[in-house]
Amino acid sequence: MAKIYLSFNNQAEAFEFPVLPEEVEIKESGNNKSHILQNIGEITVINTIKAPTLKLESFFPINSGPYVTSKYLLKPNEYIEKIKRWRDTGKPVRLVITGTSVDLSWACTIEDFSYKEKAGAVGDIEYIISFKEYRWFKVKKVEIVSDSKTSQPAIAKTEQRPVEKEKPKTYTVQKGDTLCSISKKCLGDSGKYKEIAKKNNIANPSLIYPGQVLQL
Repeated sequence: MAKIYLSFNNQAEAFEFPVLPEEVEIKESGNNKSHILQNIGEITVINTIKAPTLKLESFFPINSGPYVTSKYLLKPNEYIEKIKRWRDTGKPVRLVITGTSVDLSWACTIEDFSYKEKAGAVGDIEYIISFKEYRWFKVKKVEIVSDSKTSQPAIAKTEQRPVEKEKPKTYTVQKGDTLCSISKKCLGDSGKYKEIAKKNNIANPSLIYPGQVLQL
C-alpha cells in the first residue's frame, strides 16, 4: 500500500499524510541557456537540470473513514500547524513516498502551501502543497588578508563549515524500525540502543511500534 510521510529535524517529528492524493506530480525542468551567434544562429548551452519539484493535493479529514490510510489521525489544524512551523524554521524537511512506482526520499523545502475548508464537509481541510528537492552543500569561509611583502591582498586559509543540523531529542518510530537502527540513525552508534531502551523504560528492545515517540 502506498504511504506518504513528512518529517522534520532528522525524523524527530513526523506524520503520515492521512488521505492519499489521486496523483503525485513531479516536475523536472532544464536549466539550459540559449544564445544567438552571428552566422550560426541560436545555440544552446546545456546546464545541469533545476531541482525537481513535487506537488500533492488532497485533504485532512476531521473524522476517520475508509479513505484514511494512516494508522494515526491528527486533527486537521494539527497537520497545518506542523507544516507551517517546519516551513518557517528555514530548514529542509524530508518527504518519503513508498509503495508506488515513484518511491522517493527527498530532503526538500516547502515552496507553496495553501488550504481551505472543504465544501460540504465541515471540518475537513483541503490542501495543495509543493516541495522542491534540497541539495546539501557546504559553505566555505574565506578571509582576505594583506601581504606586506607584495602589497597585494592574499587569501587566507579557508575552512569548510558544514550546514548546521540540530541533534534530535526525540524520535517517532516508523514501520520497520528497530532500536538498533534508530540508535545508528540518530546517535551514530547502533550499540547505544540499550541507552534508548533504558531512558524509555523499554524492558524488551524488540517491542516498539510505529508512532511511538522515543526520548533520545
